[in-house]
Amino acid sequence: MCKAGDILIVENYKHGDKLIGRHSFVVINDKDGKISSLDYDMVCNVMSSFKNPQQREKKLKFRGNFEVKNGDLLTNPNNGKDGFVKTEQFYFFKKEKIDFEVIGRMNPEPFQKLLKFIEELNIPIEAIVDNL
Repeated sequence: MCKAGDILIVENYKHGDKLIGRHSFVVINDKDGKISSLDYDMVCNVMSSFKNPQQREKKLKFRGNFEVKNGDLLTNPNNGKDGFVKTEQFYFFKKEKIDFEVIGRMNPEPFQKLLKFIEELNIPIEAIVDNL
């Protein structure tokens, strides 16, 4: 079971023709719905950690990347790093079709800031339905 604000590790997921291994996501919606006539029960954004200050500077130049401080998250394991959420890509999932583990959650205030950031984002959102 997972809910909005949870942090997940998804073992394998699809993005177009690529199968991508073990990566973290934040759940932004845990309600059932349909997109392109396909059923989904979870919408997530990819999360990544900054490797160094230069990568941080580079990644935050993209308008769709939302910075997340390590203290904004309650996770186990905790990698101790700050990172970012790619808000311009919505991954639609059917939970029964993926292998995932809930490793924690975002604190409520940063999660609300993330949702507000997404709401006010004025760039196209890519809907990724390859995992349905």
